[in-house]
Amino acid sequence: MARSGTDKRQRALTLTARFNDQEAALIREQAQRAGLSVGSLIRFALLNVPPPRATRSPTVNHVEVARLIGELGRLSDSLNRLASHPGADPRVIEEAARNLSEMRVVCLLALGRQP
Repeated sequence: MARSGTDKRQRALTLTARFNDQEAALIREQAQRAGLSVGSLIRFALLNVPPPRATRSPTVNHVEVARLIGELGRLSDSLNRLASHPGADPRVIEEAARNLSEMRVVCLLALGRQP
């Protein structure tokens, strides 16, 4: 039977230290800038243990652009449903769909992806 993530941990002991607000903020900031957990940063600083490969967090802009792509998809779905309603102007629907498609392409390019 496969063990769970917690059971596989090699580091079972927890040590504690007290820091004031400024020290704690500085440690967290340094860890975040290095892309490390606080524990990895402390192990590296005190024990000279090589840290794991830093994780890359997406920038706020990338997160917002990705969210915008999702919203554009939802708008496109709504537009497709609207097109089936009687009285919907096909020219307006087509232009709106084209505009949504262009916005999606721009967003994908901003993320460095192929449309």
